[in-house]
Amino acid sequence: MDFQTLVMALVMGLLYWICNGTVGYTLWMGFGTPFAMGLFAGLIYGDVTTGIILAGSIKLIFLGVIAPGGQLPSDENIAAACIIPLALKTGMSTEVALTLAVPVAMLGAFLYNMKKIVNIRFVQMAEDSVEQMNFKKLWRSAFSWPMFANFLLFFMPVFLVNIFGENIVQPVLDIIPEWLMHGLEIAGGILPAIGFSMIMVMIGKKKFIPFFIIGYFVTVVTNLNILISIIIAISIAIILVTTKREMRGDVSRG
Repeated sequence: MDFQTLVMALVMGLLYWICNGTVGYTLWMGFGTPFAMGLFAGLIYGDVTTGIILAGSIKLIFLGVIAPGGQLPSDENIAAACIIPLALKTGMSTEVALTLAVPVAMLGAFLYNMKKIVNIRFVQMAEDSVEQMNFKKLWRSAFSWPMFANFLLFFMPVFLVNIFGENIVQPVLDIIPEWLMHGLEIAGGILPAIGFSMIMVMIGKKKFIPFFIIGYFVTVVTNLNILISIIIAISIAIILVTTKREMRGDVSRG
């Protein structure tokens, strides 16, 4: 294990712990995100561009994921904390990294639910300390012990994955046949489009899903620059909105 890997494991584990420990009023919202993890991973490995691209791609996959009733179905943050460093170190493509991000995100959901189960005990301890007027015990029950539990639940898994993950992932990548690797790349390339589709379904505008699918595949096939793609998409949206308003105006006048 080299020093760079150790630093990466510490930073990713710390960021994921901050994220799920909700440290500070705004600290966890700024640093516990895929973009922050991609930025720090890129800085450590000297490839910020790829780190941000990986972070943005992972974010797109889980764009439409919500937590109904507080039950998180998947966790994009642990996917970013584990997969981005591994992708940068092993040199795997973005598409393959995205296919690995999905099952890792499911592990994050398990840890998140485990956190709630563990914290039930701390709530009971806090209630007892209030009845006893023991404010030191209340502080430990409400903050110290939960943060320590979060450290074990969130810091340690990410730290270990970053330390030993390459030793597991790299041999697997070496033995995967080319046809299967190509299939993984295709599947990974489609995942961001699924994230967009989930957003459209969630807001109840399923009729716009074909626009996302067409835009995605046109961008991939033609290799359009992302800025150009955005300009074209905005132009089409303006044309559609303007045309719709004009048609409504004609109907009202008629």
